[in-house]
Parts: sequence; C-alpha cells; structure tokens
Amino acid sequence: MASFAAMDHITFDYEDESIKLATTFEQLAHLDTTSLESYMILACNKGRLSVDINGLSKQLETFEALILPPHTRLTNHMGSPGVRCDLAIISTEVVKRLLGAHIEEWDRCLYIYQTNHIKPSAEEREQFAGYVGTLSFKLQQAPRRYKREVIESLLRSILFDYLEIMMSSVPEVDTSTTEGQQKVLFRRFLELLATRHVKHQLIETYAQELFVSANYLTKVCRKISGKTAMQWVREYTEADIRYYLLNTDRSITEICDDLGFPSLSFFGKYCRRAFGMSPTEFRRRMGAPRR
Repeated sequence: MASFAAMDHITFDYEDESIKLATTFEQLAHLDTTSLESYMILACNKGRLSVDINGLSKQLETFEALILPPHTRLTNHMGSPGVRCDLAIISTEVVKRLLGAHIEEWDRCLYIYQTNHIKPSAEEREQFAGYVGTLSFKLQQAPRRYKREVIESLLRSILFDYLEIMMSSVPEVDTSTTEGQQKVLFRRFLELLATRHVKHQLIETYAQELFVSANYLTKVCRKISGKTAMQWVREYTEADIRYYLLNTDRSITEICDDLGFPSLSFFGKYCRRAFGMSPTEFRRRMGAPRR
C-alpha cells in the first residue's frame, strides 16, 4: 500500500503489502499513523501501556487491546518496565476479506458503539496468551512457503475473538435522541451495504430505502464515521471487486455483470481509478487465478 511507503525506516517483525506487525515498544514512537488507510490493533501483552488516541489518553493493562480505525493518531506512549506492546497494521481490504460477511458488525462496533477497547476475561486472557505465543513462534521462524497464509489465519482468529468481545459490549441505543436515531440510520446503511450483492449504486437509491434524503444520509455518515456515504459505497464495492478478481476464476466480463456495472468499459475505468490499473493487470500482478 502507498500509505506504508513512509514507514520504510521502521523495522517490523513481519511485513507484506497489506500487513505489518511490530512487537517492540520502541517502534511506536517512530510511527506516524495519521495517514494510514488501515486498521490498527494495539495490544499490551505484558505490563501496562499508556497512549494518547487522537489526543485522548488511554491505559491498557496486560492482554487489553485497542482496535483503531484508519487515520488514528497515536502519541505520548508510556510503558511500565518490561512492557511488551504489539502493533498490527492491517489494510481495510484484508480485514474485510478475513471477516467476510461480519465486516458490518466490525464497523458498527468501531464507528457507532465504540466498543473497541478490548478488556478480556480471565479465560480470554489465557486464550490471547496462546495467540501471542503461537504468533511469536511463527514470526521467528525462517521463511516458509505458506508463512503469509499462516499469519493471516492467526490474525483471522484473533479478529473474530476481538469481535466477539466487542459485540458482547454493544450498548442499547437510545432512539429517542437525534444522536441515537442517527446511529441506527448509519447501522442500517452498513447492513444494506454488507448484504447487497450489487453495491455500486447511487446514494439516492440507498437513501430512498432508508426513507431519508441523500444529503442527510451523507451528513450522518460523515458525522459518525468521518467518511461520506459515497466513500463507504466505494470501499465496500472495491472489497467485492478484489475478492472476485483474486479469489475466483470468473472472467472479467462475468465479474463486471455480477457486480452490476453497466459496461466492461465503465468497470475498467472504475478499477483504474480505484487500483491504478486495469482489472486484468490487477489480477495478473497479484498472481490470482486467471481465465
């Protein structure tokens, strides 16, 4: 990802084009995360950690974690003696692929309910201790043929266990207030995006189904998540395109039709704007199955 380019001076324990893992506290002070279009997991796996998140102070105990959306600013890191702090930077595309149909629940927890401070129970702490041990072992191994696939499998398990904790902490929304009604509207919008096969549609189409104006839907999305309704549609649409190009052997024409694009030419232009290359070139460069 282009947003990773500015981190060439940072030493990561693992890195590829979509995932970066750092397991030393000292690395945090050198990271500028405000430009990252990626999710971040900041976990304290030993000792205590204090860090400012967009200017607000947060404290993490052992095996507590923070799940952070893109463009989050991390400053003023302070750790107890011997603290172990792990940071995972995972592209939005990979998180969506790993969580699949459950990405809408993930986004709700982060943007609506803000249940992203993970405070595991005693049993869950044992579970995360096991993850940390296994992940550390795999990171120290010499290069192996399927190392990336194994790392992704471990991260997928961790993400789902984090999601389980986040969902169990979801509060009731007070729909009698304007803010509560807006959160419900945003949740229903994400649900539409997550469940709709053809996502590339006009904002007016979604707004009509939600019985609001397109301008109001965009206003609510920007207020709650910092992103417009159109940005959400593009993000979910691009995730679908990536999935079909990289994980199926369907032809470009078939994918174009399946995702509801009006023409192959329009689909090609959409991919060039999103990925900087044609769908055929994107598939070829990523080494996905071709047809």
